[in-house]
Amino acid sequence: MDEPVNRAGLSWGVKGSFTRYIDSMPDGRRGAGYGATDTGHGVYFFELDDASGYDPARRKGLVKYRGDLRYKGHGGMLFVMIVDPWIEFREAGAVLTVIDAEHWPDREHRIELATLVPVGPGADRLPEGWEQWEAQLLPAGVEVFNGVYAIGELLEPVRFSAA
Repeated sequence: MDEPVNRAGLSWGVKGSFTRYIDSMPDGRRGAGYGATDTGHGVYFFELDDASGYDPARRKGLVKYRGDLRYKGHGGMLFVMIVDPWIEFREAGAVLTVIDAEHWPDREHRIELATLVPVGPGADRLPEGWEQWEAQLLPAGVEVFNGVYAIGELLEPVRFSAA
């Protein structure tokens, strides 16, 4: 596990094939900041911002992480921004939301990027307090990636801790 396990946070590789594509381009760039750290091999760690609205016993509420991740290429024609991922636990499951880049720098507008489904037994070994969930792209997430991936496309698993 590449994430710093001595603190709570969210660890995510976003989409491995997309990261490899960016890295293969002569002008491809990716970077992290403002609470997000590149841990290596295309995996990013987002710091825990606020988990006061989350009830872990009932797995309900909101966990906020902070950080800014950006991908660029093709002379600026390709630009993907993932800022402040939050996990919203709802009656019907969990959703990963991010700030809507279309309204940037307004940080109040958010989009639903992916649904999250818990990974059952046999998942990668994780430290105490960490969970791993499968991420599936939602319609707004398809737009983030400029229509390259379809609704339901698997992203990299999301690993997180809120404690």
